[in-house]
Amino acid sequence: MKFSIPRSTLLIGSCLYLLSCSDSAGDSKATVKSATDSANEIKARYAENLIDLSGNKSINDLLCQGWELGEDLENLPNSSEAEGMLPVRSFYLSTDSTYIRNPRNLMEYGRWRFDDATKMIVLQERGGSKTEYKLGALAVKELVVVKKGESNDSKLQFVSSGKRYRNVSDDPFHISNNLWRIAPKNAESDAAVKQRLKDFIHFHILFYKDNLAKDEKTISFYGFPTVLKWYAGGIFIIKENDLPNNWIQCFYNKSQALKARAMMEEVVGKKYKWPKGNISWVIKNLNVLEQMYQQL
Repeated sequence: MKFSIPRSTLLIGSCLYLLSCSDSAGDSKATVKSATDSANEIKARYAENLIDLSGNKSINDLLCQGWELGEDLENLPNSSEAEGMLPVRSFYLSTDSTYIRNPRNLMEYGRWRFDDATKMIVLQERGGSKTEYKLGALAVKELVVVKKGESNDSKLQFVSSGKRYRNVSDDPFHISNNLWRIAPKNAESDAAVKQRLKDFIHFHILFYKDNLAKDEKTISFYGFPTVLKWYAGGIFIIKENDLPNNWIQCFYNKSQALKARAMMEEVVGKKYKWPKGNISWVIKNLNVLEQMYQQL
C-alpha cells in the first residue's frame, strides 16, 4: 500500500487542533531506544492478529485478503484528492463470503465466491449487479485477473500483503467496520448519528493498527469519507464549508452530516494525553483516537 502524509506539518492556534508534544532536545539516547522498543512491541502485538498466507496452496485461502491494483497505488503519493476522484481499484475478500470493493472511491459491498469449474471470481453486489473476473494467476501477494467480457490483453494485476486477520472484526476493510458509510433510508436520532460517528472513528483506529501490524512505512487516507484531516502528529477538524461530499453522503441528509460534525468538533476540542518519546506519529495519533472514541 502506498501512502502520502506530510511529515513536517506544524499546527498552531485553534483549540480545534490536536497536537502531539515533541520531547526536549536533551532526551537521552536510552530514552530513544526505550521508545523504539516500545513501538516495536506495539507493532508486534497488532501483528499477532494476522495470519501469514505464505506457503498456502488453497485458492480460496489465498483469495481471502485485500487486493489493490498495483498501477493505481503508484498514483497515491502524488494525489491530494479528498473524495477519491482518482480511481484506486481494489477489493477485500473475507472468509465469511462478504466483500467490499473500491473503498477509496464509491464503495460497493456484497457477497463473493470462487467458481472452481469456470475459474471465475464472482462479486455479487448487494442490490446491484454482478461482476466476474477470470483468474489468470494467483500467488501469496499477486493476483492476475481479466474482467468478464474483456480481452486477455486487459489483464489486471493486483497486489496484497500476503496476510489476513484471524478475526474479521479486526479488519478495517470488513463490511462490519464500514457500515457507517452506508446512508440510512430515514432520518436518524441523535444517538444513531453519534453511533455512526463513533463507528467512523473505530474504522480509523483499525486502519492505524492495520498499518502498524503490516509495518507500512507511509500512510494515506485518500478517498475515505471524513470530517477530520490527519497530520503527522496532529488531528484537525474540517470546516463546515469544506466538508467533502462523500462525508455528507454517509448520512440521511446534509443537516445530519453537519450534526455529526458538531459532535466531532466538541470531542476534538477536549484535552488529550499525547504519548511522549521518539515513537511513530502513527502510534501517537492512534492513542489519541482511542481516547476520542471513549469520549463519544
